[in-house]
Amino acid sequence: MYRYARARMPAAEAEDVVAEVFAITWRKGEVPDNPRAWLLGVARRVMANQARARHRRTALVERVRTHPAPAGADDVRLVGELDELTRAMDLLRPADREVIALLAAAELTTAEVAQVLGCTTALAATRVHRARRRLRAAYDRLTEEGA
Repeated sequence: MYRYARARMPAAEAEDVVAEVFAITWRKGEVPDNPRAWLLGVARRVMANQARARHRRTALVERVRTHPAPAGADDVRLVGELDELTRAMDLLRPADREVIALLAAAELTTAEVAQVLGCTTALAATRVHRARRRLRAAYDRLTEEGA
């Protein structure tokens, strides 16, 4: 299998192909009567998938290289706001940071936050409200200091 892949691509990529073929074989759980032909067929499809992925990456890099998006004032402003927000999050208590992270990063609803925290939805709603209020206050303090 390795020789088959190595004849068509560099050594590191051939090793990846062999690893992927055996991972597919393991997931499938059973091998047909003629395992060599079947494994080589799997290797052929894995190599084709890798070639398509490589082509897509190359095309994307070329597209970005020839048509770069100019950095605008909005981008710079957003990066600054994100930095301020991160600093404001650092000022919060760990419990408030957890609630905000569950809401924002994990994109949970208040009911789902309650499940994660092991409390009632009403208590979670109170914690969400307080954490948001404290985050807003910390953010406002930071932006006022920076202004």
